[in-house]
Amino acid sequence: MPEPLENQEQQLTVIEANAPRIGATAYRGYSEMGQKGTVVILRQLENNSTELEDWQLQYRSMNRLDSMISDWKEVGLQDMIIRYNPEVSVVCTFLYPNGAHTSYHFAPEPEPPQLANS
Repeated sequence: MPEPLENQEQQLTVIEANAPRIGATAYRGYSEMGQKGTVVILRQLENNSTELEDWQLQYRSMNRLDSMISDWKEVGLQDMIIRYNPEVSVVCTFLYPNGAHTSYHFAPEPEPPQLANS
């Protein structure tokens, strides 16, 4: 698998800066689809900003992940998705143009309103 175009510190900075939006996207996706999945964060890196645009955040349920990440079962993402509680936490996956991807499981703090009010 190719190397991600950002290191872990850069990825975590993006998560911290966007945790409420990532959490809201995950909760909304789970509520609408009724299936666990991951928020895919599409990174182009032409504008290496921590601020994400709407098109960069997409919820993909487990049955739709193959269309974006073919090896998601082999790299442990499937196990991460199965173990998380979508009511209080999020799985997000950075996806790069070279096919590299990295996933994280976290609890947004503060919780997005959609999570806090559920």
